[in-house]
Amino acid sequence: MTVYYDQDVTVRQDARKDAEGVLKAALGVALVPVDPVPIARRLGMNVVDSYLDPEVAGALVKETGRDAVILVNGADSPNRKRFTVAHEIGHYVKRSASPDAFEYVDRRDNLSAAGTDQDEIYANEFAANLLMPEEWVRKYTETTRSPAELAIVFGVSTDAMNFRLKNLGIS
Repeated sequence: MTVYYDQDVTVRQDARKDAEGVLKAALGVALVPVDPVPIARRLGMNVVDSYLDPEVAGALVKETGRDAVILVNGADSPNRKRFTVAHEIGHYVKRSASPDAFEYVDRRDNLSAAGTDQDEIYANEFAANLLMPEEWVRKYTETTRSPAELAIVFGVSTDAMNFRLKNLGIS
């Protein structure tokens, strides 16, 4: 059990560091809410609203010799789409050193939400850090905003903000 915990901590630290680097390179300034679509485009990915199975939130498809494409479920809310795009960017960043083809399909199920797979832990942590950077969350919580208000400021769901606050030890 300790081995998994140690791996999870390392994966989360790597995701945090990578998201901070991508955010700094993409924006250079603190703007909220973060729009992940221009960041994806800047990294060489296309983002496409698609008709996907209701059980699929999104997918990242990278074919050898072609730009990667992020597919997001067109039926999802804008906040859900933003998190999905940020999550898929995380998969891309983790695999970007590989010229080989790869594909991730992110389903809505208990296993993906629980985040027991190392790639999913990384992508979820990356997305949280990209959309809700720790420094900014701490800054905004100084004004004692509620989680619902913070969710609006950061353009995420209240559930995502509650998870972020809990993981940062703020709630």
